[in-house]
Amino acid sequence: MKFPWKKLRSSAPLAAVSLGVALLPGVVARADRPYAPSRDYDLQNVRVALHFDIDQRKVIGDVTHTLSTLRDGETHLDFDCAELTVSSARVNAKDAVFDLRDDKLRVQLAQPAKSGEQFEVELKYEGKPTSGIYFILPDKDDPGRASEIWTQGEAEDTHHYIPIYDYPNDRTTSEMILTVPANWLTVSNGKLLSVRDAPDGQKTWTWRQSQPISTYLISFVAGEYKEKKDTWRNIPITYNVPRGMEDTIDSTFRHTKEMLDFFSERFGVAYPWDQYAQTAVDDFVASGMENVSATTLATRDMIHAELASERPEAADGLISHEMTHQWFGDLVTCKDWTNTWLNEGFATFGATLWEEHRYGVDASSYRYWREQNTWMQSRELYPIPIVTRDINDSVEYVGNVYDKAGWVIHMLREQMGDEAFFRALKHYLEVNRMQNVVTADLAKNIEESSGTNVDQFFDQWIYGAGAPRFTVRSTYDDAGKKVNLSVKQAQKIEGHVGLFRVPIDVAITTSSGEKLSRIEVSKADETFSLPVDGPPLMVLFDKGDKILKSVDFQKTPEEWIHQLQTATDVPDRADAVFALGNLRDNEPAANALGEAALHDKFWGVREEALRSLGRMNSLPARKQVLSALANDEPWVRAVAVEQLGKFHNDEEIAKRLQSIYKDDKAYSVRGMALQSLATDKAPNAEPFLEKVLATSSPDDMVRKSALRAMGSLGDNTAVPALLEWSSPGKPSSLRGIAIASLGQVDLKNHEITTRLISYLNESSFDIRFAAIFALGRRGDPSAIEPLEAILKNSPLGIGIPHAVENLIEQLKSKATGQNGASASGQKNGDGGAAASNNNQEVLDRLDRLEHQLTEMNDRLGRIEGSLPGGKSD
Repeated sequence: MKFPWKKLRSSAPLAAVSLGVALLPGVVARADRPYAPSRDYDLQNVRVALHFDIDQRKVIGDVTHTLSTLRDGETHLDFDCAELTVSSARVNAKDAVFDLRDDKLRVQLAQPAKSGEQFEVELKYEGKPTSGIYFILPDKDDPGRASEIWTQGEAEDTHHYIPIYDYPNDRTTSEMILTVPANWLTVSNGKLLSVRDAPDGQKTWTWRQSQPISTYLISFVAGEYKEKKDTWRNIPITYNVPRGMEDTIDSTFRHTKEMLDFFSERFGVAYPWDQYAQTAVDDFVASGMENVSATTLATRDMIHAELASERPEAADGLISHEMTHQWFGDLVTCKDWTNTWLNEGFATFGATLWEEHRYGVDASSYRYWREQNTWMQSRELYPIPIVTRDINDSVEYVGNVYDKAGWVIHMLREQMGDEAFFRALKHYLEVNRMQNVVTADLAKNIEESSGTNVDQFFDQWIYGAGAPRFTVRSTYDDAGKKVNLSVKQAQKIEGHVGLFRVPIDVAITTSSGEKLSRIEVSKADETFSLPVDGPPLMVLFDKGDKILKSVDFQKTPEEWIHQLQTATDVPDRADAVFALGNLRDNEPAANALGEAALHDKFWGVREEALRSLGRMNSLPARKQVLSALANDEPWVRAVAVEQLGKFHNDEEIAKRLQSIYKDDKAYSVRGMALQSLATDKAPNAEPFLEKVLATSSPDDMVRKSALRAMGSLGDNTAVPALLEWSSPGKPSSLRGIAIASLGQVDLKNHEITTRLISYLNESSFDIRFAAIFALGRRGDPSAIEPLEAILKNSPLGIGIPHAVENLIEQLKSKATGQNGASASGQKNGDGGAAASNNNQEVLDRLDRLEHQLTEMNDRLGRIEGSLPGGKSD
């Protein structure tokens, strides 16, 4: 699954990090269970027939479970069942007594069962669920939208539309029989067996999944979709989008068949399913979900054909993440949510593996460098192991089970070498094919296939928490012809965080060339003496960035400049770029960054050089940023334009930004010019942005940029325009951005808060989420009760309930502080700075989510406009 907010944003459209995901739906009231329940029976087949009362948003179902009991003496069979009314139950074709309470359906057996006894249990039911199944229908505000019904089972939501055993630790074959309007298309797991006419102008589609899968991976999509068919090695391939979005198919899915080739060969196991369908749905609660053979994706992540050239990796990150799940997560599935990293970590790794293959090692190593810097800064994630049962939802610590886990797999590959590593993955997939696994299974399979004992590696990286925080100093001993390298582990040793034992490559360059030495760091404080043939010109600690860590390595400006200009690996040049950005008044540093921003061979280093120049915010830096506008790649040029917004009260730059908006050929660059005008608080920016709202563009990119810029501008005169564009009747994608921007303007205006609270009741996930984000930005305690209500009663994506809970706590703390400070007990405080200070971690999380949902993965700049974190603590 892949979460929309899980993906890092940068000016270029990098491969998306996957949640095999995306957001997992689930209400906070039902926490995802960290322990797999004991099973009373083995579910063998699920045959479900569904039809719908579309106007009532009702599902009407008939499900038959084929199962066998696992022990003697069973007197009843339990099924997970929520938001459904069961009208009858039959066991082996005979009526049975049943009882439904506390989300459990108990069906009584006529007599105690014997172990291995077979039963067929038929259940008839109906309901109007708020989770698991979603009706996306035209209404008075959007009468032209396509009609859609789609499901989302992860983590434990399948039982909201099918009474079923709903946990990953059992597998079953399945049949999905869907009766829908004749002009609709359906997609489900496995093979399409038939489409036949049904009464009342409908058709019945029958799908069969013949290999056993975990029930959260059962899915269907039905609606007014347009389909493009293809084949790969005689397997049907389909791409499906809501009507009207046909122009996104080729630009989004262009590398699907190449990916299937690559992963089949790299993993050593051929793609294992009967088809591969990819379907984009509106208002999806995630970016993507890896339903077996039938991935579901969000339309917000599709790539408009006219914008494809501005995003060289298109949607490859998302597509490759979900595809990797077809092996890791679907073919082999975690037994419980504690081990979900076996799904998500490998999908994250797989997406970056594809990036390395298709776009080069520079691109993949840059991704790892960025993810490392972001993860190392997280106070929430750092002290928590990847495998922990102290969770309330399956991806509560999403940055661990995705990003850190992907990093750990990357390190394991580096340390084992490709031959042994990929042989181990092949063995793991073959031995556990169609099985459920825990972390110990992977460790065992690695040792079986390669002889490599990974116990110590897993203890510190999977079961332990944190990562090393190194302080490094180097001195040159001329008499002894050696470099003395002092290495300290500065992380606080507590809880699950200990000292690390890691191999480190140290590269020392002298006038005669580079010498690479491998050391093993294992102590809190140690010194390594490395022989050299002369004075060092450059010392690299962990050359190429092979270990997850942070490093405080003090060097002179001249040393950093030399490293930027001569280091061969992208992470080492990026380290130098970041360090130079801290030297505000150093003109040689600015000049070196300017040279890199124009001429470094990899675009990611050029972007980081521009961000460092923006942080410098000096006259020499300004000159270099203006020069870097000559970059050919629009995604690099957009970063240059973004940095221009940091040079405040500069009339020339304000005029230049308006010129860029009018003249640049790239819509992403034009949009960034609007954002920079807002960041700069340029005179007359607000009326200029209002005029821009009349401009049409592909995917409405210009309007989106203008609405987002109005929020950044913070000018209260923008409120009428933002209220207008936030209102029902406007396109949902624009409404969401306008709503988010309302969270940043006129913070004393309680009427805006009231309007935002009203949006929490809308059916659209995107609108509800945007309203949550905006209320968090405003910091108004009057939002506490409505947020508590939506947390309790409305479906939210996985990970979001945790963020909303934190937000509520911060708002309560603020309300308490206000009441203690003022006898008046005013509700209408100026929530601006106080909310920003008190809620920062929560708001950062919501900010990431909001940007992913509203920017459609444009990645046109990081939160706060610069790379969060550096290489030092």
